[in-house]
Amino acid sequence: MDEHAVKRMISELGGAKALMKEMDEYQEIVLRMREERPHLGASYPDKWVAMGRAGILAVGESMDEVLGQVEARGVRGADVVIEFMDTDPPILIV
Repeated sequence: MDEHAVKRMISELGGAKALMKEMDEYQEIVLRMREERPHLGASYPDKWVAMGRAGILAVGESMDEVLGQVEARGVRGADVVIEFMDTDPPILIV
């Protein structure tokens, strides 16, 4: 992809400032999900949870179910964080 194509794509997405704002908003959702994860895990064990700017958007047995609920609400994928609230996460050895 050449420089002109990249500039055109950024422009079509609203410009660099708009993209930076969206990335900042997404990061805020990621941080909120991280902070609320203990409560969400207790409330929705072994479920998929979708969170957006306004809070919890969907809860379901599968990611497809949650994605369907999010889509039905008209929320874009870039505006939502989806995580599985695993009650038995794998042990990581580093």
